[in-house]
Amino acid sequence: MKRIAWRAGIGCCMAVCVRAPAAEPAPAKVTVLARENTIAIERAWVEADDLLVPADKVQAITGFELKPQGLCAADICIQIPADSGWVISRGGAAYFNVTRFAKKVDQVFAVDAEQHVWSFTTVPRTRTSHLSAGEAPDFALPDRDGKIVKLSDFRGKKVLVLTWASWCACRFDLAGWEKVYESLKDKNFEIVAAAQDTGGPDAANRWYEKAHVTFPSLVDANHTVSSLYQMVNVPTGVWIDEAGKIVRAPEVSYSKKQQVLGQTIGDDRYAAGVRDWVENGPKSAYTMPLDKVQARLAVPSAKQRLAAAHFKLGAYFSDHGNRELASKHWQEAQRLDPDNWNYHRQEWSFDKKTEMSNFLTKVRKLGTSPYYEPAEFPQEIVPQEAK
Repeated sequence: MKRIAWRAGIGCCMAVCVRAPAAEPAPAKVTVLARENTIAIERAWVEADDLLVPADKVQAITGFELKPQGLCAADICIQIPADSGWVISRGGAAYFNVTRFAKKVDQVFAVDAEQHVWSFTTVPRTRTSHLSAGEAPDFALPDRDGKIVKLSDFRGKKVLVLTWASWCACRFDLAGWEKVYESLKDKNFEIVAAAQDTGGPDAANRWYEKAHVTFPSLVDANHTVSSLYQMVNVPTGVWIDEAGKIVRAPEVSYSKKQQVLGQTIGDDRYAAGVRDWVENGPKSAYTMPLDKVQARLAVPSAKQRLAAAHFKLGAYFSDHGNRELASKHWQEAQRLDPDNWNYHRQEWSFDKKTEMSNFLTKVRKLGTSPYYEPAEFPQEIVPQEAK
């Protein structure tokens, strides 16, 4: 009788060994998180560590449009090498290997393989291109009523982009910014507030309503704005002029000096600076030169970008009720970028019993270092008290 032994996919019969045929790859349903997009793909191909998606999904994931001359975004075009394996035919349709492309252009990504969810960060080359010209990265987020609002919708106006969160005492400062807005809104000026709240509208909207704000009020569950502008805490503000240029880099942005937990936070000079800028434009002493803006917004490290990818995975699983997986990815984000307060405080906010003790423990570890990096103001200016 012939004895047949099977091992590692190889069938051996007496002295003759024949490799068993490899299993044919099958399409899979995956979810891709990229920028503000959550993309459900019914037919993707996962082969080893590679993710192949339909060609019409490439731009949503990479920010680059697939054209005959290559992949293009604004004035940047990347040619597709003949042997790159980026474009592959499957079942008569064109698929694009987004992970192989990502590795080529340093687009960091994280994946939860068991749940088939992939999270991609921004391609650094596009970010560098924007910053070299001082351009403010665009974003598109839902407002508190669910309407999608883009930063570029306000081109032609001066804009203060203001991040805050329901888990921060800065939620009480929204009313202060509403007063500033009421005094300046007729001078070609907007405040665009973005709540860094994975809890979504349920967490953010009541604070917008309590402050009776009339400026655009967005809900940023994935902390997209913080990621784009390298904001690690709230409240943080950035000034953007009529042409979409950053004229003051992100920094702590309370509407006035105030006391919180026995500490003085905020500075009356920040809102005074906003007023001065609205009145005087580029002549305002509060604006920053381009080189300083560029230095403050240098492209984050690969570890910081990977942290952002994991944070977004955590936000996705939190939104889908899987707190265990959310915590897993959030803690990885915190490990990779331990100085990002937004990552820590967002996760802590879901456990009210330990939230404050976690916060105070980390604050104590700062020692003499400030919780907020102090804002820089022109020394020669003595502003009036914020109204």
